[in-house]
This record gives sequence, C-alpha cells and structure tokens, in this order.
Amino acid sequence: MNRFQAGQFQKQLDASALDTNYAPEAWAAVRIFNATLDDGRAPDPFVLIVDLPLVSEIEAYVIRDSGFTENLLNYSIFEPFVPEDHSVTRLRTPVFEIAPQEEITLLVNFKFGPFQSFDMALETPVELEASAFASGITHTAFYAFAISCLVFFFGFHVAMKNWIGILYAAQFSIGLGFIAYIDGLWFRFFFPDNPDLQSPVGFFFLYALSGTGFLISGRSTVADGKETRLSIALTSLAGLTIAGFVFSLFSPGTYAAFFGYLLLALMFVSVFLAGSSWRRHQGEIHLASVIISGLGILMVGALIIVMIIGSRAEIIPVSTSVKGIFTVLLIATMTGLTGHIINLRKKHANAVQAELAALDAEAKRSRELLETERNYTRARELASLRQRQLATASHDLKQPITSLRMNIDSLSNHLDPLVKQRLTEAFDYMEALSNDYLRETTPAQDNSATPEEEETSDPSFPRKAEEDVQETYEVSLVLNTVHQMFNEEAISKGLQLRCVASSKPISVPPLIVMRIVSNLVSNAVKYTEKGAVLIGVRHRGNSLALCVFDTGPGMDDDEIHAFSKAYSKGENSDGHGLGLSVCFELSRENGMDLTCHSRKSHGTRFTLTIPLAA
Repeated sequence: MNRFQAGQFQKQLDASALDTNYAPEAWAAVRIFNATLDDGRAPDPFVLIVDLPLVSEIEAYVIRDSGFTENLLNYSIFEPFVPEDHSVTRLRTPVFEIAPQEEITLLVNFKFGPFQSFDMALETPVELEASAFASGITHTAFYAFAISCLVFFFGFHVAMKNWIGILYAAQFSIGLGFIAYIDGLWFRFFFPDNPDLQSPVGFFFLYALSGTGFLISGRSTVADGKETRLSIALTSLAGLTIAGFVFSLFSPGTYAAFFGYLLLALMFVSVFLAGSSWRRHQGEIHLASVIISGLGILMVGALIIVMIIGSRAEIIPVSTSVKGIFTVLLIATMTGLTGHIINLRKKHANAVQAELAALDAEAKRSRELLETERNYTRARELASLRQRQLATASHDLKQPITSLRMNIDSLSNHLDPLVKQRLTEAFDYMEALSNDYLRETTPAQDNSATPEEEETSDPSFPRKAEEDVQETYEVSLVLNTVHQMFNEEAISKGLQLRCVASSKPISVPPLIVMRIVSNLVSNAVKYTEKGAVLIGVRHRGNSLALCVFDTGPGMDDDEIHAFSKAYSKGENSDGHGLGLSVCFELSRENGMDLTCHSRKSHGTRFTLTIPLAA
C-alpha cells in the first residue's frame, strides 16, 4: 500500500510467465471516489466483479482513509469451489459499502495464468443481477449452438464414414471442453470438491487439442492409402503431446503450459497445410469450400487482432474473443468440409452411375427381350384359351338355337305371319352371330387338306374365298330389322321408335352393321324415359352417315370417354359395360368411324360413317 501511495506502481504489467515455473504474482491498486452528494443518505452498496480467466489465486482488499482494511475476496484454485464467490463465469466479492463523498483504495493481489490482463468493475447488487442474467443467457446460447453444430457435424461424417470429418468433430469437442474449463464450468459442475483435478483437466484439454490436430494432419497427408514420411512425422507429434501431458502431471507449471501453447500453434499450421493437401488429393476442390475456408481464416485473423488490441484497451474480454474464434473456426470447418465431402460423394455417385449405365442398359435390354418373349407366350396362350372358350360357347349355342327354331316352326301354323317373320329374323340373327364367332375362332385350315376332308368339313363354316366376297345390300335391310327388333320394347315404354328408310347400297358385312346399330338402339331405348328414338341415314359424298338420335339423359365428355372402354358402365346400368366398346371396336376393325355427340339433359346422337358400295 505504501508503494502504491508512493507512486511506485506501473500502469502496464511488466512480468514474464517464464521467469519461474510458478504462476507469476502481481499487485494492482486503484482509488475509488463515491461522488454522491452527502445529504445524509445511507452508504451505497457495491460488489467487486473480477473477470480473469484461469487465475490461480486472487485476494481483494478495501482500504479506507481511516486505515481500516476489509478482506473482500480470498480465492484460490487449490480450494474447493465456493458458489458465493462466483457470478456465472466471473469472480465476485460480498456486498460492501462506500459512503457518499468517501474515497477508498482497492488493492488486488493475483497470480495469473496465460492471460495477463483482466477486468474489474464495481456494480450495484441490482446491476450484478442483471449482468449475471444476461451472461447466463449468452453462455447458454453459445454452448447450445456449439453442441448442436457438433452433434450434426459428428453424425453427418459418421453416416458418410469419413474419418477425417470424425476427427475434426472430436477436436472441436475437445476445444469446446477447453473453453468450458476456462469458464470454470468443469470445476463448478463436475469436481467442485476436488480442486486437485483442476490442473490435470486443464492440461489434458490443452494437449488433447494439439494431439487430435496432429492426428488429423497425419491422416490428411496419407497418399493413396499409403503412409508417407510427412504423415508419419505429423502422427508422431501426437505422441509428443502425450509426453507433454505426462510431464504436466509431474510439473504442472508455466513451462508445461508454454510447451502446450507451442504445440497448439504448430498444430494449427499443420492442420491448415495438411487440410489443403487432403482436399487436393481427394479431388477437385469445390469453390464454395475454398471461399468458406478463406473467409474463416480472415475472420479468425481479425478476431485474434481484436483480442490482442481489445484486451489491452479493455474493450473485448479475452474469454469472449476465444469463443468468437472457436465459433468462426467451427462454422468454417463444418461447412467447408461438409460441402467438400458432399461434392466428392456426388462426383463419386455420378461416376458409379455412369459405369453402371451401360451394364444397366444391357441388362434392361435383356430383361425386355425376355419379358417380351414371356408376354408373347402368355398372350398366345391366353388368346388360344379365349378362342377355344368362344368357339365352345358358340358351338354349344347352335344346338339349342336349332332346336328352338324347329319348335317354333312346328307352331308356325298358329302364329301371326308378322310374328313368325320377326322370330325367323331373330333366329337368323342369332345363328349368324354364332356362325360368325365359330368362323373367327376356327384355326386356319391346312391348304393340303384332302378332298375327303373338304367334303366332311362342317358346311356352316364358309370357305376363305366366300369370306372375301363382299355382298352389296341396301342399308334399309339393317334399319328395318333393327326397328322390328326394338319397336315393341319402345312402345311398352311409351317411346316412339322411328326409322327413316334408305335405299343406299353398302357392302360392309351386314352382321357387323347389325351388331353396331342394334347395340346403339338398344341403349337408346333402355335409357330414354320419354320422347323418341330416331334411326336415319344421311348421304355424305362417298359415304353414309347412319345416325341414332335419342332424347335421353345425355352424357358429358368424360362419360363418353369412359363408356367407350370395355367393362365401363354407368351407376344405373345392369349390363356388363361392353355394348359401346364393342361398337367402337367393330367400327374401327371394318373401316368405319363411330362418333358420339351428347349434352347432359339434351339427348345423344351416335353417327356411324359407312363407305358406299362401289
């Protein structure tokens, strides 16, 4: 105190951490004057806050002008943790008072670690509570953000099986643990009653940080899976960090710490150079990785300069600068390395895809050929089965139709001639359909058939020459037959079925035209509740337009499109959904065109375009 009053204290600390193997000791003093007016009010309460990371010991005294001395703080890293001496990560004293217009001397004795500058501040209890709350929120946000990034970083590179990325994640985890050690969190939460662990834990983080960095450098300089001299040398430096840690256990002083700082600086240089070499060996360096890495280096350099200048100018606390450097390095490394790995994986995937493309194309062609052959075989088998089923059904129907015709003929004397004519036409139509199905499903006959085989063949099967003969007939033949078939049904529903006759000749097989028109008229009569159904013909150049009009409920375009497909029918239909699809199919197969024009609640018009006979 006498030396301070005599002006023998310096404004700057002039001490070397390497003078001895123990923490350097220093004294600091400052005069504090309470400028509050002395109006009889009570003394003002204050708390002394000290922000000095990794301090070994610190004592704080208040010396009043009367000579009375108060011991405010007596902290030692070698004593158990005392929560009352801490405000989040800073040291604090109990509340003491300074009367208005009183001037006191604050005297501090401390044994510092690697950081030779510290902040002291006087705060009221209210200000201390607010600053502690803000500091707690800031530290919580920092550690939560860092842990989240590390979890993603580690998980991503484990999934990608990238050992370099996993080592980087481990190194940053150790770095975060070292920052937590500087903030005193390990001492506070993990071994508050074992201060002897303070030094070993701190040196462990210091040397582990360097050791993982040298491992990363060594693995990054491996060329094509083979060790190089450089990779062996860098990996060996990791063993040197182990030796340094062991040395720190026996001599935990400034020399061990200084050696650890030298290894840490060497590690940063080796990691930077080895990382660049690794990216070049892994493939083309992605532009985004280069930009991110460059920005990260610039920001870290700027933060180091700010830390040095700011700590001396008492602008930025050292611990805050360390956290800023860590955050920038973490984000730059994580994004740069992750982007580089993703780019490599994409290129590798593209290369593999290109190599597999040819094999896949060839295999695809082979599969398509095999599948085509199988589909063709299945189609032939299915067609043959359906052909046999249709032939069997058509053949089985012939006998009942013939028997029914004979029974009707035996009763013909008792029938009205008009009724007999309609029945005859109906039986002719059914027999024609049956014979047509049999003819279509009969396998092609061998041209070498003997005359005896030709004579014994079924006379109901026309010869190929007969099939090629095109019969010319008037279209009214079909119209009148259809009118007779459905007139009674139309009358029973109160409908008028009108047929406009035409003598125009056509040569399309009459059975085909009969099947189409009868299906159209049957549907028109079935679904028309009132009004009329009209069958007529219009002459259009070299063709006829056979039209079927009705006044039924009509259809929209979607329904027309749906009902033109097989097995598609309306909600009120009790059929099988084949009528219209059969009509469209028969018209296409026989050179005709069937169109439909319809509106909801305005009826429907089907137009069958038939070529005129030559």
